[in-house]
Amino acid sequence: MTDPMTSKYDTTPLPEGDGDDKPSPDHDKHLDGLVPTDKVAWGTPPSFNNDPQDIPSDKGSEAPDKNYTPSGDFKIDPSTLRTAETSMLTEAKGGVAKYEEVRKKVMAEKGYVFGQGAQTKVTEGEMHTSLASGYNPKAGTHYERNPFADSAEKFGADMNPAMERALLQVGSTLEKLGEYIALLNHAGQVYGHTDRESRFPDPPAK
Repeated sequence: MTDPMTSKYDTTPLPEGDGDDKPSPDHDKHLDGLVPTDKVAWGTPPSFNNDPQDIPSDKGSEAPDKNYTPSGDFKIDPSTLRTAETSMLTEAKGGVAKYEEVRKKVMAEKGYVFGQGAQTKVTEGEMHTSLASGYNPKAGTHYERNPFADSAEKFGADMNPAMERALLQVGSTLEKLGEYIALLNHAGQVYGHTDRESRFPDPPAK
């Protein structure tokens, strides 16, 4: 061990406290079941020429409501909408790939990455194969629990739930981004459906 070094950048690197070593509220909780496994469902977004799935068909048992309130004029540029949607879908794929990389690493290494269960290699004397003078029955190489293993397990019991909560937040954010992209696509499909169903009124009788 060496004497602690004083940083010229931060003279108080540790937060001031009352000295109580209290565990976090999530101490030793297993939150991995809350961590989502994300994936991008679309390679390319569905065409705006497809009818949105929540528009009832005239062939179905429920006819669409005819009592619509007329809306004001509006303008939409499907080409610009599709460009923005495709761009966000590309970014989402990159984000999901990195998230899954980190999630898999955390899940694979969280049980020992902080030194939980650490052991120390111990060698004592020389091992003899006979009852010759100086025989030591404990001689040879064996492993003993590392003195820091208890502290590592206590630290891991706080850090693992914290990492899992961080993954939950990132994964949920990516899921919300996917929902937003789906809503953009839905808006384009609703416009396309409305355009195809638009009709000029019947001409006057005379």
